[in-house]
Amino acid sequence: MKKIVLAVGSSISAYKSCDLARLFVKSGYDVYTVLTENATKLVSPIALEALTGHPVYTDETLWEKHEMGHITLKDDAALFLAAPATANMIGKFANGIADDMVSTTFLAMKCPILIAPAMNPNMYSHPSVQFNIGKLKGWGFGFVEPDEGLVACGDTGKGRLADINIIYQAAVDVIEGK
Repeated sequence: MKKIVLAVGSSISAYKSCDLARLFVKSGYDVYTVLTENATKLVSPIALEALTGHPVYTDETLWEKHEMGHITLKDDAALFLAAPATANMIGKFANGIADDMVSTTFLAMKCPILIAPAMNPNMYSHPSVQFNIGKLKGWGFGFVEPDEGLVACGDTGKGRLADINIIYQAAVDVIEGK
């Protein structure tokens, strides 16, 4: 069974990570989820644990039982998928900031990386966010471009999380080397 580490950021679209995890599990993937502290306010770690059959890693679990989840999660991982990835998460990834469970796990990964941004269109188009995305792409990390349209705050533009079926297929393609 191939292992996917699913990192969930605090976009309002975090609830879609449950459906994404379910799709992977249904297809026979072993899914381990890592949530930012703010993501735990938008999606229940208990729901993701029930869907994946594995404990969910959060900032609270970073040092529990002296385990180093951010290090052990890298073992045998076929893919690290950040979905939804916020501007904050992308900025941390691009600048080597490791101050939470998601960013420390990201830095420990040796497998392919796929990032699916989700944020307000003004944030997504901001030069600093685009610079960080360009930096990560330059390092060979994959991206699933966000959709255009109405976002939760009422603004319209590019920034809405891509359809989970598109993210799912992009992840499978990366794992299978397509």
